[in-house]
Amino acid sequence: MDQQIFDHVTLLVTHYNRSRSLARLLQAFKDQAITFGDIVVSDDSSQPEHLDKLHELKSEFNYRLITTPVNRGLGNNINKGQDAVQTSYTLYVQEDFEPTPAFADHFKDALHFLEEDKSLDIARLYAYFKYPYSK
Repeated sequence: MDQQIFDHVTLLVTHYNRSRSLARLLQAFKDQAITFGDIVVSDDSSQPEHLDKLHELKSEFNYRLITTPVNRGLGNNINKGQDAVQTSYTLYVQEDFEPTPAFADHFKDALHFLEEDKSLDIARLYAYFKYPYSK
């Protein structure tokens, strides 16, 4: 499998009490050999057992963990995560996102559009998959 390196992109993941979902997401990118210039996990005051797991996962997946003592909602969680981004582009996902094998090619296309047309400031990727049952 060819490695897909997006070194000018930060993967920003918002998280709240779903550390197993986060582990699945990060493992899926690893399994598909997709890497980013940086990974930021923005946690919104998860319960201690999930926060402990986030610290464990940090060493395996090499991300920066941004925490807060008080849950202030998704909007604030996105904003505090985005404040930590240092690359030109941000790929924002929630912790239950799982990239399909087609993801890298479509993400490359989105980046190409953003780089070619400076009037664009957002590219939205979506799919119409039936949501799987909880794992």
